[in-house]
Amino acid sequence: MEGIRIIGLPEARMVTSGIDGIEEFDEWFSEVNKTRKDAFFPRDFMFFDQEKNHLVWYYALPDGLEDTNGFDVVQFPGGLYAAAVSEDENDVDGERVYKGIIEWVNHSSCFELDERPGHYTMFHVITPDSAYQVMGYRQLDIFVPIKAIEP
Repeated sequence: MEGIRIIGLPEARMVTSGIDGIEEFDEWFSEVNKTRKDAFFPRDFMFFDQEKNHLVWYYALPDGLEDTNGFDVVQFPGGLYAAAVSEDENDVDGERVYKGIIEWVNHSSCFELDERPGHYTMFHVITPDSAYQVMGYRQLDIFVPIKAIEP
């Protein structure tokens, strides 16, 4: 699969929706995100928590923000991720891209998968509203956790 990017995400404190608060978290996150002074990188990521069998949303806690509206704060471990773009809300395309990333990693001589409890594949919608309006769909970055193969 072409177009695989290797990115590093830093260790960070993340506000989490938990397993029961996605809609309320979306409202809180949307308001907090409007106060950002930059938009050069995503601060929010979603993933499927396999232990709890539920979708969870994370938001990197900005410096100085203390009011999390009652949502818990967790320590995100950071790490390396292999990433690629799929069409949002298109499960067939998302599965194609995910499998392509897995295949790429499995054939890599540099990296191996690093999915483990608390360290899952994540995703983030990357399309601004102005592009969505003309394209008719949004793009989704899929992030698969990897680690370097030790020599």
